[in-house]
Amino acid sequence: MIKKSLTMNRRSFISKTTLGLGAASISSVSAPFIKTANAKSKPQTIKKLFATTDFTDNFYDESFMTRKQLDELHKNLASLGVTRHQWIVDSIWTIYDKYPLNFDLLAEAVKSAHKYGIELYALIKTFEDGGFGYLLPHTMPFPKDAVAFKDMRGIHLLARPFAARHPEMCLKRKTGTYEFKGPVTAIRLVKDSETPTRVKKEHLSIYTSATNNRFKKYNGPVSFRESVEWRPGFTKWKQCRILHLENLKIPKDHAFILIRCSLSDEKGDFSNENGKILELVGSDGKKIPHIIGKRSITFDYHNKLLYQSKIRSQLIRYLQLPEVQKEINDPNKMQTHYQNFYEFDEYYKITNRRTLDKDGFIVIACGKPEYMLGNLHPIYPEVREHWLEITRFCLDRGVDGINFRMGNHTRSPEYWDYGFNEPVLEAAKGKTDFVTISKINGNAYTQFLQQAKTLIKSRGKGITLHLHAAMLLPDERGGNRIPSLPPNFEWQWEKWVREIADDLEFRGAFKLRPWHLQQVLDTFCAATRKTNKPFYYQSDFHSYPTDEGRKQVKRQEIDLVKKYLGIDGLVLYETANFTRKEKHGKIVIKPYMDDVIKSLYFK
Repeated sequence: MIKKSLTMNRRSFISKTTLGLGAASISSVSAPFIKTANAKSKPQTIKKLFATTDFTDNFYDESFMTRKQLDELHKNLASLGVTRHQWIVDSIWTIYDKYPLNFDLLAEAVKSAHKYGIELYALIKTFEDGGFGYLLPHTMPFPKDAVAFKDMRGIHLLARPFAARHPEMCLKRKTGTYEFKGPVTAIRLVKDSETPTRVKKEHLSIYTSATNNRFKKYNGPVSFRESVEWRPGFTKWKQCRILHLENLKIPKDHAFILIRCSLSDEKGDFSNENGKILELVGSDGKKIPHIIGKRSITFDYHNKLLYQSKIRSQLIRYLQLPEVQKEINDPNKMQTHYQNFYEFDEYYKITNRRTLDKDGFIVIACGKPEYMLGNLHPIYPEVREHWLEITRFCLDRGVDGINFRMGNHTRSPEYWDYGFNEPVLEAAKGKTDFVTISKINGNAYTQFLQQAKTLIKSRGKGITLHLHAAMLLPDERGGNRIPSLPPNFEWQWEKWVREIADDLEFRGAFKLRPWHLQQVLDTFCAATRKTNKPFYYQSDFHSYPTDEGRKQVKRQEIDLVKKYLGIDGLVLYETANFTRKEKHGKIVIKPYMDDVIKSLYFK
């Protein structure tokens, strides 16, 4: 760990600069550590160090943390110089219903942090109400109180109970962009150029189903032809080779179609973007909206990952339902559920390229999800109250403050069509343009934050808000990256800085090129410095596969934090990435962190 003298010097410095403020916490000091161009004669100081824990990531070796291990975690954080621990409270999981070790998890985390002189803030991801992660076959049990979501894609295991009861309060898709009434009468496979393809009629076969599993071969009529036609491209229209499968007699209720190609190797030539490689046509000649699946999932894969997992079986409410347990314990039934089961992964970006005769298949679900399940809409008073209830839960357990994060894992590859709920459209008085809709949506979220501030301040606690890079610039990483902020919202962050937050946390540095990161930080810092409110930089550990890689990146990030005039401290994200459990169960800090954190201190 860091040398005792260095740690003591830091604590001595903090006590001299903050303890004279009476009941005020360390975090309430307004930007005392910012260096300025004219501050060369002032003594150099220490910027603050925070840490964030996403607790379900800290289940080492599929075991739940004990009180002793919580103490070891906080003792180690204190030895690094951490003064605030931010604890992600996510009621998607059951650990806040009843912790398996029979103590109140959040209350004990608060006590443990305070024992070592560390503040504990609850971090609430307001738009993280589930709808991401594991997807199950439609034919699995789904009782009335299933504490999960179900839509055209399948059964979504993860959901906060309130959201599962009120899926209609999630962000709604624009009317006319998702409906499917069937049947499909023609399928067009579209290549992104007019060049010939090796794929012929004899290589293709069709399977259909009423669910996302149990596909049966289609043996009805089909006419095949090939053409070259104009199709919209990016950045211009182009001539495309199209394979037509026409005069189909697919049953109206069979909304799932699997096209298999007997050619499947690296020589594949039939390629296009995910959103353009296939077109469906109805009996009226109009195109049918659809989504494309990603992969097939076997029972053995989910059995190991989910059903036989000690941790997940205790964390996920759906898996604990008697009807579900009965099904899981019958391997023959489960094999039937997973017969030709395909996952429709909403992370699968429509601009990603795919090759039919390389993958060997394309699987389609007709229609599109009506709701972005898991992204509740703050336009509803019930949703705002639901989020406030989570806030009260945390405050009742003695946290020192609340940190609200807007980024989440629930997203759609066609995010631009969501946020058009009925109350929004009523307020828009018939308008559906981006400016009008995003303003209404943004006002609703700011209204929630104002209500939250009133509640939090009534308890004498602090409020932190995330400022996400995506509020200003889009994710530049490319590949399969879908925005993590809810769509069609005007993020009124300048108002939040002025009127709501005590301090701010920046997230999303790893999503931008260095020159754009500079632009975003400058923009946010201009507002935070004007209001004299602290601004903290969230680091990123989980993107780097090795400890040595994390060490080098942390040094770079810490160097940025040290030199940047408007940044008041570093947030280590997240503790699961720099702690470990030893064989005898003790929680320790990974050795490389000593050298990394030392460099945060000014000499």
